[in-house]
Amino acid sequence: MRVIAGTAGGMRLEAPPGQEVRPIPDMVRQALFNILCEEVPGARFMDLFAGAGTVGIEALSRGAERCLFVEKAPRHADIIRKNLEHTRLAGGGELLVRDAFRIPDFLKPQENSFDVIFLGPPFPLWQEPRAKADLLALMDRLGETGLLKGDGILVAQHDVQDVLPEQTPHLLRTDRRAYGRNILSFYRRKGIPNTGEKRAEET
Repeated sequence: MRVIAGTAGGMRLEAPPGQEVRPIPDMVRQALFNILCEEVPGARFMDLFAGAGTVGIEALSRGAERCLFVEKAPRHADIIRKNLEHTRLAGGGELLVRDAFRIPDFLKPQENSFDVIFLGPPFPLWQEPRAKADLLALMDRLGETGLLKGDGILVAQHDVQDVLPEQTPHLLRTDRRAYGRNILSFYRRKGIPNTGEKRAEET
């Protein structure tokens, strides 16, 4: 597993052994950052359920000003630290070893607002009804509290069999892309003018 592009392009990243963490496939990560190419430089980025930190590190490598990694498993957090040091991107990264579901209660929007939030929980969470409801509530609270900036983008990664809503009370889906079994659903806060995105056909 490697950083795809940017200042750390080509550098290897460590991942936890086994199936506990399934990093986003390289093809999907490449597609994600192709879509976000104009949003990432200078952005404040949040990588929720960060795992090995591959998405946030890719963002930093491509010019994000800052990335907040949120990962509750201490052993996975250690791997994020190692990956940040190895890629020499630690200066732009901040790591919170906390439950992602509690982030809206922990962070103050006045001090923490993000241009891009990537939410990539383990796929089984989307398939358990209560956990899925909690994930959707988390997404909506990120918009409601202002942790997602007014013109920011929230991206949720999920399995093709998991149906996410077109909207929540505070978010509206603006795009949906399919890459095999991996789906990327893009949301913006309601009431904010769309900056030109178009609803895309599945690929």
